[in-house]
Amino acid sequence: MMGALIGRASGCGMRNAGLDEEVGAMEKRSDNDNKAFVQAKSVAYRLLTYRPRSCAELRQKLQAKAYHEPVIDAVLEVLARLGYVNDGQFAEQFASSRIRLRGWGRRRIERELGNKGIERRIISGTLSRIFEHDVEIETAKKAAERKLASMRSFDRKTKYRRLAGFLERRGFSFEVIKSILRSSI
Repeated sequence: MMGALIGRASGCGMRNAGLDEEVGAMEKRSDNDNKAFVQAKSVAYRLLTYRPRSCAELRQKLQAKAYHEPVIDAVLEVLARLGYVNDGQFAEQFASSRIRLRGWGRRRIERELGNKGIERRIISGTLSRIFEHDVEIETAKKAAERKLASMRSFDRKTKYRRLAGFLERRGFSFEVIKSILRSSI
């Protein structure tokens, strides 16, 4: 099921002639279909007011509300055309905020974006732009300093073990963790 969602999410931000025809056809359909389109679009707008979402997340939410695929496709295409849904921008914003606010590493962000239905190529492009040279090491250092401040009473071995586990859960690579442990403890 998730594979199908990820595959469809790629077309969300792109103009697609088939979807253009489908959106046009939605406008010409019966009142019930048009009503479903308007309701689905309203649901999607409401979901987007809470926080930005990926195309796959919106698709999943609309499917859970039992809207038909042509209606969902038409709504996502309209939202993409209007600029409300863009997986590339979403991935960039998500990754930047998780680094800045939560101190996450590359692997954790990659996993979370994948869970949100973002395509692999978008994820790798976003992460390569955001994690330039020393960004990941600096993020890990800040997180390690905060964690070490709370572990003053522990012996060296315990600090080492707990800090390594903490950084691993944050999604930092082994090389980064090893570097931080050498310099911090």
